[in-house]
Amino acid sequence: MSDSSPDKENLHSTSHSPQKQQQQQQQPSNNNTQRKLSHLNSQMAQLNANLCDFNDLLSITCNQFQSIEKLGKIHSSIFMACHGVFEDENFN
Repeated sequence: MSDSSPDKENLHSTSHSPQKQQQQQQQPSNNNTQRKLSHLNSQMAQLNANLCDFNDLLSITCNQFQSIEKLGKIHSSIFMACHGVFEDENFN
């Protein structure tokens, strides 16, 4: 019976060995996954910041477009008024 006890202990210790190996293999994989997720999180934060900046720039561009449109209308009305004034002077 004393001979069978060490064998059982041997079997018991070898049954844990594949689990330990699997855990050891999972740890680097988990570390790698955590590192990738952390990097992805930082990239998402950067993307969010860039989108906020883009939104602000787009809003400014829309305001500038409206101002340029008004300026163009003023400019064309001045040219039409000048044309009318110079045409009247030429006929008199």
